[in-house]
Amino acid sequence: MLKTYGGEGFGQRFKPDLAELVIQTLAPVAAEIARLLTDPAEIDCVLARGAEKARALAAPVLEETKRIVGFGGLSCGCVNSAERPSS
Repeated sequence: MLKTYGGEGFGQRFKPDLAELVIQTLAPVAAEIARLLTDPAEIDCVLARGAEKARALAAPVLEETKRIVGFGGLSCGCVNSAERPSS
């Protein structure tokens, strides 16, 4: 970098070259976004797959958290204490 741009002002060549590199690098991302915006069903599918993966990753953590705080045995499906079966 210093060999190519050293001794020059920041805006002389470095800044335009950097801008061009950023544009080239992000072009595929911009193209994919444009494609997805034309297909809402595909967006829904991608979001559903992501939610599925997130649930799979979170489930063991959530179960361990419930166990640690003592919610492990509350699986009767009751909403409040008045509906809980008596012991």
